[in-house]
Amino acid sequence: MILDPDNKYLQTINAYAPLKGATILEIGCGNGRITADMAQLAKQIVATDLDAASLTQARKNVNMNNIDFIHTPDGFPALPIKSFDIAIYTLSLHHIQRHKMVDNLLHIGKLLNDNGKIVVVEPGDSGSFLDVKQRYGAGSGDETAEKQAAVAAMNLLPGWKLSRTHKFYVDFQFTDKADFFTNKLPNYETLSAAKLKELEIFLQQNTTSRGIVLNSERYLNLITRQKHQ
Repeated sequence: MILDPDNKYLQTINAYAPLKGATILEIGCGNGRITADMAQLAKQIVATDLDAASLTQARKNVNMNNIDFIHTPDGFPALPIKSFDIAIYTLSLHHIQRHKMVDNLLHIGKLLNDNGKIVVVEPGDSGSFLDVKQRYGAGSGDETAEKQAAVAAMNLLPGWKLSRTHKFYVDFQFTDKADFFTNKLPNYETLSAAKLKELEIFLQQNTTSRGIVLNSERYLNLITRQKHQ
């Protein structure tokens, strides 16, 4: 599987929060795929994740001198205040416990310099990959409630201003059906015969010269400090 072969994440993030020479705090780096792209432009990145196994994989995948990977099991990194230009939640805010989302955003805000920005990238509401998630349980399944909670949290930050939502799409590219099942639906054999046949037809309909290509909408929001008059 190739995630985002066209580098839409990097292009979109950089368009709204320029990364060149920036010090970046990444919350929820996963396997380091987006981290590595951002590090091509950034001065320094501290990449954090709740999951130790994901960080182990990220360290194996990415070997760049300007990235430090840190395990943050509680999601609240103990780092110096006002030490970053940009904080980026890479598809991670909706994974934080709902009652901690606002506190987490406020904590991360304290780690930014006075002109710092919080960038929140979250799953959107359309795309062929979302269809597969909702209809067949691929990937992380239906996350509608969690995404709604994340939006609510972003609107509840005292002293901060939320931008309009910027929408973009990223691709998931799979070599073939076996590649899709391995990476996104390892329990496919639990589907009924009818469901499995339906899914195979769906995948065939999305097969191109590059293999199976499914797209997924993404939302990007900027959160900046309110300026006092």
